[in-house]
Amino acid sequence: MRAFSTLAAASLIALFAAGAAAQQAGSAGQGTGGFSMTPPIPGYNGSAAPAATPAPRTAASSTPAPAASPAPAPSVSAQASPDSGSGATSRVPAFTQPSFPSAAAGAPAPVTQNRTAPIAQAPQTPQPPAPAAPAPSTSAPSTSAPNTGIDLPGEPGAPAPSAAPFQMVPGQPAPVITPIPSANTAPSAPARPDRYIIPQPRMIFAGEVASRAWVVFLNADEASREATFLLSFINSVVVMPETSRIRVTINGQAIIETPIASSQEPSSFSTPIQRGILRAGANLVRIDVVQRHRTDCTVTATYELWTEINNEGTGISFSGGRPPLTGGLDDLPSVGFDETGVTSIRVITPGPIEGGGSTRVLRAVQGLAVRGQFPNPSVTMAEGAQGPTPPGGLTIVIGTASELPRLMATHLAEASQRPITSFVQDDRLGGPTLVISGPTPADVDRAIDRLNSFSIDQSEAINTQTRWSPNAPIFDGARNVRLAELGVTTQEFSGRRLRAEFQIALPPDFFAEAYGNATLFIDAAFTAAVRPGSHIDLYVNQQIASTLPITTRGGGLLQHQAMFVPLRNFRAGINRLWLEVVLDTESDARCLPGATLPADNRFVLFDSSEFSIGNFARIGRMPDLAAFTANAFPYYLDGSPIAVVLARQDASTLSAASTLIARLALSKGTPLPIDASPASVTLGERNAIFVGGIDHISASVLNQVGVAESTRANWVVSAGDEAAGDSASESYDNVLERFRSRRAGETPAIPTEQPREHNTPEIYERWRENVQSRGGIYAIIDSFESWLRSTFSIGFDSLRIQEGPRTMYEPPPRTSILMAQGSSTNGNGAWTLVTARTSDALAGTMARFTSDPVWNRIGGQAVAFQNSTGEVERRDAGAFRFIVTQPLSFSNFRMIAANWLSTNIMPYALMLLIAGTLLGICTAFLLRRLGRPT
Repeated sequence: MRAFSTLAAASLIALFAAGAAAQQAGSAGQGTGGFSMTPPIPGYNGSAAPAATPAPRTAASSTPAPAASPAPAPSVSAQASPDSGSGATSRVPAFTQPSFPSAAAGAPAPVTQNRTAPIAQAPQTPQPPAPAAPAPSTSAPSTSAPNTGIDLPGEPGAPAPSAAPFQMVPGQPAPVITPIPSANTAPSAPARPDRYIIPQPRMIFAGEVASRAWVVFLNADEASREATFLLSFINSVVVMPETSRIRVTINGQAIIETPIASSQEPSSFSTPIQRGILRAGANLVRIDVVQRHRTDCTVTATYELWTEINNEGTGISFSGGRPPLTGGLDDLPSVGFDETGVTSIRVITPGPIEGGGSTRVLRAVQGLAVRGQFPNPSVTMAEGAQGPTPPGGLTIVIGTASELPRLMATHLAEASQRPITSFVQDDRLGGPTLVISGPTPADVDRAIDRLNSFSIDQSEAINTQTRWSPNAPIFDGARNVRLAELGVTTQEFSGRRLRAEFQIALPPDFFAEAYGNATLFIDAAFTAAVRPGSHIDLYVNQQIASTLPITTRGGGLLQHQAMFVPLRNFRAGINRLWLEVVLDTESDARCLPGATLPADNRFVLFDSSEFSIGNFARIGRMPDLAAFTANAFPYYLDGSPIAVVLARQDASTLSAASTLIARLALSKGTPLPIDASPASVTLGERNAIFVGGIDHISASVLNQVGVAESTRANWVVSAGDEAAGDSASESYDNVLERFRSRRAGETPAIPTEQPREHNTPEIYERWRENVQSRGGIYAIIDSFESWLRSTFSIGFDSLRIQEGPRTMYEPPPRTSILMAQGSSTNGNGAWTLVTARTSDALAGTMARFTSDPVWNRIGGQAVAFQNSTGEVERRDAGAFRFIVTQPLSFSNFRMIAANWLSTNIMPYALMLLIAGTLLGICTAFLLRRLGRPT
């Protein structure tokens, strides 16, 4: 019996020991320094935020927090400091921070961030059963398991952890996680910011390194208020969160820096902006992104890396909301824009737009666009009673003092005494509202003149700062510009594909597309790890223009290495360039585990590199839509008002014309003189712009600008298609529905088992003509022309002596907006047509048509823009006339002749033949007179 009791006691002790061991193993199951296959820890977001030396872990802290009590993550310092802790507390795993291009001198101060997006709770590892017992005291000693650097929440409802990633680069100092008390955390982010800051519908950062800078204007009240910066983004699933980071700086001061770990849904972060960072006026915002692939080391894999900013959740939130805009015209740039980057200008007038009303509107919106420097203005004519002004929008009220009471609720006594242009907060219209008024219509015109008495100096650079900073320097002749002046900083790089972007501008009378080169002088260096086969490419306007191969082994230093770029790749106006460095290394070819992590730098690009263009020909051409979009060339040359002809006097047509004219004024940098009620008898001798639906455009205008009359009938895009916007599937459904309707009216053919015999020769002949090339002498001629094109870029059309018969342009049937240019009826003026299928479709699509991605691709004699795909089809001018803009000096005339003869080979060959013949005749004559016979 005693032996049985002893055996039972031993068994009971063994059971208790086994249960304790199982409980200890379960509590330490989330990685104890060895390999772990447990699911992801709830709340771990892969953050690379540094951490302080963790406190001793307790038994309670090793129990995951229940999912029923979620809590926001605490603010985490975005800067790491070396771990100086000692004793039994182990280090957090070390982490190598990716380097960013320097935004300002000196290291940025530590910043904080809040993760406001919900954090998904991962499934928990099942725990072994244990007898019920009270929870151990929080002062209990921690287990002896090695510290992994990941602290689990200690109490139900505790904040989710923010952990350092697993260390795969040995020998690096360990970051420190610094917990911030909850009392000092930034306020939780609101659903939408008070000021949006992304100046375009979509901003995507692609590749391993990317950056973008632009300017946001604030007024004095906004700059002095307490503010919080909000950031929201989503990224590709292949982006490695442990080594990929995004950083935002304002005026050179770091605001937020966080890992890129939002592949499922947009994540939101917020951080308070320290006082003194925001300024009244221009504020430079810069976003830098470093991305690394999870597994793939190839160059092609870098094209899978992207991070897209969520516009609706990115911006600035002010304490107490956005202050009202009640200042003068100098505060107009602080109106801002909405979540798509569009500044909606709503115009309210007292009556019909006929007569002088449309001219006032067109003049006023120009002054607003130039003073406000809006990245993408869109004008809408408001009719009837209107609600509050939408966010990022502006309402302008134009009328005399007696007409204001029925347009707005605010009473302005000074409007009955003098011309005024002032901001008000109206109870009916909301704010900001700009009132342009005076006692009489003449006073209203004087108020508009005051609004338009402003211009932007564009003699050295084209103003693009609200869309892209720095401004694009203009090359109106020989000029060298360092990359540092173009916004490209010295960059050390350890990845596979480095990309640096910048932009330049060329004058509207640029005439050098057939001769000459620009030169990029590269200052760079590469290590011995870079193998031959690597190369440096230069892209101009989305087309590769030059390549510099790397052929040396053992590393090298490039000192002003020249890359020649043919000038045919450039256009008048803004030109976007980017330098792409593609590196091939042995380590990337092997791609061992951890090879995608940042390692030793293998390439450096110095900002001392220079972009240079020599002298080129300067003479204007017409038609040339690239020059027209660059700065409204040639409409301002004679100084007379531009005739703007509206196809119909309705709100939609005037809205489209106002958006177009506002964009032209923004490109020119100054308001243009406008005449919206020109006399029809004088149009043949004037520069004119025609705007409206194509059904209301006269046949004579279509003929002058080279558009086929059949376009009216063949243009199948309806207003419903335009409303579909970017939805390709809806556009496809519309086409399919029209096809079904057409087929429904036809009698279907009855299929037969045997084809009719008398159709066989006809079908055979038709197929033979389609699939068989021409034989005999025609095949030899075609082969010779193909050889000429591939060898000398010369075709038979280049050998023409005179122009062939004029052909009219018919746009594709799915075109949204058509722009075409031609001469006036007397041949001395320029006529430009901007049309769509209907006036409503034209007004709805004009804002996107005038945005930078489309506007800077317009050129030639005609373009057709398709809104659903963003495609621009361009038709080059077959013939043009010259417009003298610069003195015809010998140097300029020589370059003009060189460019013209390069595009007209047959006249050049005839001139050489005539010159050779004359030289032979003269030589024979002189030899006969002066020589001696042999």
